[in-house]
Amino acid sequence: MEFLQEFYMPIVLAFCFVIGAALKKASFFDDRYIPLLMCVIGCVFGAIAGGFNFTAIASGGISGWASTGLDQTIKQLTKSE
Repeated sequence: MEFLQEFYMPIVLAFCFVIGAALKKASFFDDRYIPLLMCVIGCVFGAIAGGFNFTAIASGGISGWASTGLDQTIKQLTKSE
């Protein structure tokens, strides 16, 4: 459990990235809500992994929200013109 508490932000980022990518492919979910949902999921995982305190919840939310930025960065860098 100590490993999870020490490295929970990159784990939350990776987990939210995978969930966001799956939701992007899903036809039943509107793409504009993906960043908000990733932020909420990040807050929940931050609270679980880092403890129920403001810093862990906020860090998890930011990591979850950043996962959508990571997705867009990868898409923009690999896009051929």
